[in-house]
Amino acid sequence: MFEWSFKGVKIRFTFMFFAVVGLVSVLGAASRQVCMILLCSLMHESGHILAMCLFGILPECLTFYAGGIKLSGVTLRCSAGKRAVILLAGCAVNLSSAFISIMLGAGGTFAAVSIALGLFNLLPFRYFDGGRLYSELTGKDPPALLRAAAFLPLCVLGLGTALRGELPVSFIAAAALIALDG
Repeated sequence: MFEWSFKGVKIRFTFMFFAVVGLVSVLGAASRQVCMILLCSLMHESGHILAMCLFGILPECLTFYAGGIKLSGVTLRCSAGKRAVILLAGCAVNLSSAFISIMLGAGGTFAAVSIALGLFNLLPFRYFDGGRLYSELTGKDPPALLRAAAFLPLCVLGLGTALRGELPVSFIAAAALIALDG
């Protein structure tokens, strides 16, 4: 793992992050999509960080790993309302940047990836913003029935993309996280 600190925030790059980026770059055309996913992930996490900074909270660590980018080791010692804003800020950045891109007539891959990432992170799974927000608002984990209702359409989408030969690496990594949610 490659790690350094910037203004008190640890920034980590795991070996698997470089392995996935390297693998995808060898695949050619898919490398553009991976760059777009990483850009949208960075924008997403920047939304969380900006909201945290507005409330006077500094993140502890930003990790680049095989599944993308995540904030880790963050303890939010603030009101439930502020925690909800922080959790929603990443998705808000993705969805608003996609909207602006579409309004400017530049939609395309960037808008599609940004919308997908924003909505995907709102799903009610423990490792995603939606699941954490659910827990924040209710005091308990999302129920199995809600998680199953969200997981079924993802299975159909994954099967459809796999049959077309277009299953992205990021989808596989996200599916692994969802499987661990159980």
